[in-house]
Amino acid sequence: MFALLFALQVAVAQPPPALVPIVEPSGRVAKIFKTGDGRTKATAYKVKSVGEEYQILRTFGLVPGIQGLITDNDGKAYDMLTAKNPKTGETVELWFDISSFFGKGF
Repeated sequence: MFALLFALQVAVAQPPPALVPIVEPSGRVAKIFKTGDGRTKATAYKVKSVGEEYQILRTFGLVPGIQGLITDNDGKAYDMLTAKNPKTGETVELWFDISSFFGKGF
């Protein structure tokens, strides 16, 4: 039983595999890549629009799935998107910090 629990902890503790762009990021996308890796809320990509979120997905060749709005206790807003790699079938989560524009201009 202990070995099974240890194996589960090791499996859960592994970081998600790195995403590799299928096209060389340039312009605004290259700047966004410098803001984080998008794999967790703490390392969310800082974007200025929902359109930029989908540019990131296209850069990785990912097909969008479910998109969810998440606000933390201090009111900071994030979009968390699940996306699928059509070549591998792998599903990944990408986090986007949308606090720069969320709730503004409405």
